[in-house]
Amino acid sequence: MSKTYKIILILIFMAIGLMAIKPVYALSIMVHVPEKYTNVEAGERFYFEVEIKYPENPARKDLRLNYEILKDGEPVAQSKFLKAIETQASFMDYIVIPEDRGSGMYIINIAIEDYEDLHEEVSASFHVVGSKGEQFKKYFFILLGVIFFVGILVVINIFISKRKSG
Repeated sequence: MSKTYKIILILIFMAIGLMAIKPVYALSIMVHVPEKYTNVEAGERFYFEVEIKYPENPARKDLRLNYEILKDGEPVAQSKFLKAIETQASFMDYIVIPEDRGSGMYIINIAIEDYEDLHEEVSASFHVVGSKGEQFKKYFFILLGVIFFVGILVVINIFISKRKSG
């Protein structure tokens, strides 16, 4: 085989190899939960900050954001948005925690996709405390139990004092 023939074959294989390479995106996503919202009540809005850096993006691009609240790996709430960015964006957003959710550790998972090959995920944790109505019910039943117990003690005291006097 001649040298020219070998060079042409090498160039063809290099061209095929370059076509098979997928582009690598330099996308950076961060989610930050402000300290004020690390403990949130059920039924309230949970606020968080999303920071997207996409320095390789040559023009305005639509990104699909999927917010998902998880408890023990099970979805609790979900919300989807479409945002247009150029090279970077930073914004506060929120999702409502359902009222019927109990207290415990929850995770916000944010997935970002475009209409091509881009897919990135990031997550952060936060704590949900019971709703005000739920706490009110607990305190009401505790108070009702204490009143009932004191009432029983008063009735017993009345019977004991009647027996001593009679």
